[in-house]
Amino acid sequence: MNHTQVLSPKFNLSLGFLPGIVAMIAGFFIKPDIALYAGAGLGLLLCLFSHHQMLPLLLYGTTGTLLLAMWLPFFQSSDKLPLLIEGAIACPSLLLLLFGEKWANHLSHPSNERRRKFIQSIEAAIVSARILMVLVFLHLILLLAAHFFVSDIPRFHTFLFETIPLGIFITTILLNQIGLYYFNKRLRRVSFVPVVNTLGHVIGKKPLLATILRSDKKAIFPVVRIAITAYNMLYLLPRPQTCFCEKGKNDLPLEGYPVYGENIEQAAKRIARELMPKISLRNLRFHFRYYYRDHTANRLVYLFSLELDNSILPPKEGKLWTLQQIKQDLGKQYFSKFLEYEYEPLREIICTREKYKES
Repeated sequence: MNHTQVLSPKFNLSLGFLPGIVAMIAGFFIKPDIALYAGAGLGLLLCLFSHHQMLPLLLYGTTGTLLLAMWLPFFQSSDKLPLLIEGAIACPSLLLLLFGEKWANHLSHPSNERRRKFIQSIEAAIVSARILMVLVFLHLILLLAAHFFVSDIPRFHTFLFETIPLGIFITTILLNQIGLYYFNKRLRRVSFVPVVNTLGHVIGKKPLLATILRSDKKAIFPVVRIAITAYNMLYLLPRPQTCFCEKGKNDLPLEGYPVYGENIEQAAKRIARELMPKISLRNLRFHFRYYYRDHTANRLVYLFSLELDNSILPPKEGKLWTLQQIKQDLGKQYFSKFLEYEYEPLREIICTREKYKES
């Protein structure tokens, strides 16, 4: 298993709210206009030195908002600076929530590295903006409730107009970081499948998840298939209903994906032992590989065979088929497309093996 961390802290774009937090805290000790200068200055520095794989869209929005606020008189003299900063920074986040997905969809075709980077940044920023807007909305409800039901609002002035706005941005950053932590923790338990080219060279990896294997038609995933033979016959089994293609059709009983980091032989032995833990694998043989692609699959298939006797066949609802029985039913939707492609080579392998036994 591969335990590589999938998402780094750079995906927590809510860190872009830091200049706003600095401006709020500075406003407790110095004049509001100087506090805005401090926050905007920090934002500009962070924008200059942020050369990561993600575009800090929320940082750009926060810094731009603080720069604009520096020129607005009611910001510079207000005793409710944290509340005003909260409302101002929430505006770019709201725009991102309203139009971010449309921008991402518009940029998705045609695709290149710069567009992909921008789309990832939009998607990560939307996650942070959504958390922020939920907290801002709750704060708005609390302000309205205080206005209508609390007679002595000045008593709660510090809590409503200073403490909560600061807490909203700190909470947004913490919730994003906690989300990234648990997302990575979950993915550390997920195996990865290698992505290969048509020659079998590993060129990348992806999580070994059914949704990815089913939906990603561009990546070539390697597949190990093992034919079980006994007495010049093939042991076949209906494909499970959980398969994303060829459900219920008769096929080889052993099929699986290699885990990133293991070679094809190791994968074949692991797949065979998952079905038959105590079986001897001395007769496990690799024969050939082939590239198969259609509208449902894009696979590089590695074909093995395992010769057994009748007494130790897999404990499943399959049966032995003679080569003649299989030949008669080819093209009648009884067998999987992979097996129909493999039939002739498998027939030659079995016949050649039997000839050697006789000699």
